[in-house]
Amino acid sequence: MEDAKISAYRKAHLRVQKLKRFYKHLTVYVIVNVIVVFFGLRGIDLLNTKTMEVDAYYVPWLLWNILSVPILWGIGLLMHGVSVFRPTFGFIKNWEQRQLQKIMEEEYRKEPPM
Repeated sequence: MEDAKISAYRKAHLRVQKLKRFYKHLTVYVIVNVIVVFFGLRGIDLLNTKTMEVDAYYVPWLLWNILSVPILWGIGLLMHGVSVFRPTFGFIKNWEQRQLQKIMEEEYRKEPPM
């Protein structure tokens, strides 16, 4: 009984650690990307108003670079979130249980216990 409590505590502790790391990741993502987008867009605005000639392709390229940081990092954050919150779909578990039962019954019919 004591081992079960220790095992449950370890699982809960591990789950809390995973949640904590995810929320830290989310916090850093929001702070860094607000800064990157704010200063990046402000820099583009300064380029458009302060310089006489800017290459026509430079501003769209710069904009893509500014926006690609939160997009690509966001994909990584989404994968991190899925790994932490890991939705369990009921139909998959039910299917797995049915298949396991079916295979066990087939094996039992082939070789009945003595």
